[in-house]
Amino acid sequence: MYALLQLPAWARNQWAGLAVSVAGLTALTSALAPFLDDRHVLAAALGYLLFTLVVSALWGYSVGLSTAVAADLLVNFFFIPPFHRFTVNGTENVVALVVFLAVAVVGASMLALLRRQVALVSIRGAETNVLLNLTQAVARAAGPRQAMEALCNVAARALSADGCAIVQESSGGWEVRASTLDPGSAAPFSRDEAALAAEAGRTGEIVRLRPDRRGSLRLRPAAPSIPLTIVPIPAEAGPKAVLRISGVVRAPAAADPSRLLAAFANEAGLALQRSALHAEAQRAEALTRADEFKSVLLSSVSHDLRSPLAAIQVAIDSLRDSTVDWTEEDRRAFLDTIGAQTATLTRTVGNLLEMSRLEGGVVDVRLEPVEAAAFLADIRQAASGLGREILVEAPPGIWVRADYGLLTQAVRNLVENAAKYSTPGGAIRLSAERSGGAVRLTVADEGPGIAPEDLPHIFEKFYRGARSQRAAGSGLGLAIAAAMITLCGGNIGVQSSASGTAFVLNLRPAAQPA
Repeated sequence: MYALLQLPAWARNQWAGLAVSVAGLTALTSALAPFLDDRHVLAAALGYLLFTLVVSALWGYSVGLSTAVAADLLVNFFFIPPFHRFTVNGTENVVALVVFLAVAVVGASMLALLRRQVALVSIRGAETNVLLNLTQAVARAAGPRQAMEALCNVAARALSADGCAIVQESSGGWEVRASTLDPGSAAPFSRDEAALAAEAGRTGEIVRLRPDRRGSLRLRPAAPSIPLTIVPIPAEAGPKAVLRISGVVRAPAAADPSRLLAAFANEAGLALQRSALHAEAQRAEALTRADEFKSVLLSSVSHDLRSPLAAIQVAIDSLRDSTVDWTEEDRRAFLDTIGAQTATLTRTVGNLLEMSRLEGGVVDVRLEPVEAAAFLADIRQAASGLGREILVEAPPGIWVRADYGLLTQAVRNLVENAAKYSTPGGAIRLSAERSGGAVRLTVADEGPGIAPEDLPHIFEKFYRGARSQRAAGSGLGLAIAAAMITLCGGNIGVQSSASGTAFVLNLRPAAQPA
């Protein structure tokens, strides 16, 4: 219905409506010229009334009121005796003219009100549709950063703008927290833009700048090369933030651009609050993990560090004991003990430091394409000193996306774990294959397998199953491997039976580099 009442932009103003009213009344009067007498006054009045209502529906109350008054005068002049005069004979004619004018005015006001209501419903519908799209896009986002990027994309599309960015004040100036993909939106604030953003945050008013106009603020910045809109983001506390929208802002359908800008700014404020809360939650979680790590570390130190230190101390005290005449073979055995226990300490401390880095999130991850066959061949070469036969089954042309250093250390930990806990002399198999939309790397050994009760805990820090107590170790190797695979964007699982254990790494595929 609103589409029927909608006129082209050039014909919407009241002057166009008045011109159409004059032309229409003239044409209608000319059409009724053969009936200019009092016998056809009812038909003429209904014709003028219908025209008045149409004009009111299209141009509103003021144009409709003017048309009603003019129509009433035309009925009086041409159809009410005495003809061609504005005087009226007879009370019934006066009443007829008054009733006609009243009906025309009331009808015009009601149609004008209906027109406004229909227009308002259309506006609210367009705004609701935009906000619904915004809500759905934000709800589907994986995290606060992605939610803010989704907001920028929806805002840019809804307003037909070139780009959008959420920019927040920080200790070093203004920081772009999220933006659309165009380079201009991701660019940092210029000095003039920063001044305007600070002023917009202080006053709470939207700033619009065009290439051919100066800003209306006292700052008078240089005119930008493209239209720019800066919208302050409301915030109860914390640093100031603004929406920076590049390009001409055009609201969809009949929606109000200012209302949409305010809605986007409010949603951006909520997204920034969620981002701050998420960061606080991550810090709290990191502190909790650090406390747990310290507690587990203290419980582990009693065995994994004190036992090697005790063995080293006993060997040293024995060598220093001058009351015993040690043979050369005894001395060599003491030195071998010191060397072995020192290596155990070095490995344990190294694992602890590596786990601390992984827990603290300070590892620099650089994902790159890695060919599986060549990678597994390198692993076999590096593990040649374990005294095990290592078999590689990987067709060429399979590429994964991973950090080469992290993936290497993770798979070496798995290979060393297999050599330590599998059947002595058994082979270790390394394989790679495509599985659905991922690449599967497998490290498999031969027996005796992992106890079913240990499988749910195998990747926990410092956990050592009942069958692994006979072998030295800190219980960190598998936990470190799992953390590294996660940083590479993959996951790790384990399958075990009495015939052997297989650790399965699922990684993202990569295209072969050009």
